[in-house]
Amino acid sequence: MEKSIEKFRKGTNYVKVESAVTKEHLTPVTEISEEYRKLKCVKFIPASGVATRMFEDLYKYKVDQIETESIRRFFEELEDFAFYKDLSGFMEKEHLQKDVPSNRIRIIEHLLGASGMNYGSLPKALIKMNAYEGYSATPIEEHLYEGERYLNEENSQYHFTISKNHEALFNTFIESVRVGRENIIVTYSFQKPETDTLAVDLENNPFRTEEGQILYRPGGHGALIENLNDLDGDILFIKNIDNVCHRDYVEDTVVAKKALASIGYKTKKRIDGVIEAILQEDYDKSAVEDLICSVLHIDYEGDLTRDKALSFLNRPLRVCGVVRNQGEPGGGPFVVKSKEYSDLQICEKSEIDLKDPEQMEHFKSSAYFNPVDLVCFVRDHRGRKFNLLDFVNEDRYFISRKTYKGKDIQALEYPGLWNGAMDNWNTLFVEVPLSTFHPVKKVNDLLKPCRKGRSAE
Repeated sequence: MEKSIEKFRKGTNYVKVESAVTKEHLTPVTEISEEYRKLKCVKFIPASGVATRMFEDLYKYKVDQIETESIRRFFEELEDFAFYKDLSGFMEKEHLQKDVPSNRIRIIEHLLGASGMNYGSLPKALIKMNAYEGYSATPIEEHLYEGERYLNEENSQYHFTISKNHEALFNTFIESVRVGRENIIVTYSFQKPETDTLAVDLENNPFRTEEGQILYRPGGHGALIENLNDLDGDILFIKNIDNVCHRDYVEDTVVAKKALASIGYKTKKRIDGVIEAILQEDYDKSAVEDLICSVLHIDYEGDLTRDKALSFLNRPLRVCGVVRNQGEPGGGPFVVKSKEYSDLQICEKSEIDLKDPEQMEHFKSSAYFNPVDLVCFVRDHRGRKFNLLDFVNEDRYFISRKTYKGKDIQALEYPGLWNGAMDNWNTLFVEVPLSTFHPVKKVNDLLKPCRKGRSAE
């Protein structure tokens, strides 16, 4: 507990950004090979979050009944939501009209409430997001459809991290979508309770509940490095649950995923070959330097000794898709300086000291954004699994302000899964089309063309 309290006292540690990632730091896509599909591929999808925040505007409207632009659009285009058919059944029973102000609150209650569709408490994974002729699909279904096109051809494997509270719902739904598709293997896990972290008050004292118990909270998505570490796979594809599109547009995503995996496979073979050559004392130092400096973009101090080269190369490898920065909230790719070298990292805004003019300039000049599109190679040159916990930078934790039953608290979160939890990995950044990025932050994001298909254009 004392270690945690000390972290609260120190606050979030800032990274030292040397520059934003530029085109020169990106790995180009030259050719796409499907050789990687000979290895065991698993798709890892964090999916424990509930959809409550998606519907913040609707909850607010229930309280103040002020028609904002988002509320106006929600009701004006209500029929275009993928979930409308289910909602319309409730509306018809009570003869509710979307244009009647007094009916609108009831419509929202049917959508979000437990006596209706319960979307306010469901995980995003089970919200109908994409509309097709005669039916609508959830993110789970879209992840399975998409994955079958770039994972192993005989058996496509998926691992979801879910909330214990949603286990029964998840099981029932997965069983229904796997009917007639025995080639699909789906497993799931929960964020481990032992990864919960201490909460403190604003004076950094352990926060106690009304019952006098010290409050512990889930430690953020960085805790999922434990779940990732438990997977048995050679290549792990990581993607957020809501980042899926209508099947009419999925080809860009499939090609991009194959490109990331192909680049990673080729680079991993090269790294493994160089490691073996170094171990056998039969290597060209300039070739090793080229791999470390020009391919992996590691800039080190001093001479490149044998041990230093091995320490740089004998790590997990991740290939990260990046998209052009459109001002979305979230992290980005940067060149970051550590004690003895600089390398490529994904950093959140809160990890950068924006009060420092130089750091602020680097942040503002960032041309790329991290859409959470990773392909990870997690075995060493001899085929043994890396222990991913050995590569976490524990100093990249987050301190955030939260509330608990109306009281202000401070929460401690682990280094982010693709931030500090992968700090000591080797990283390649590859630009992927913006058409592969489809986040859902607000309910009206479900009105975007990528949710409706080409027939709606």
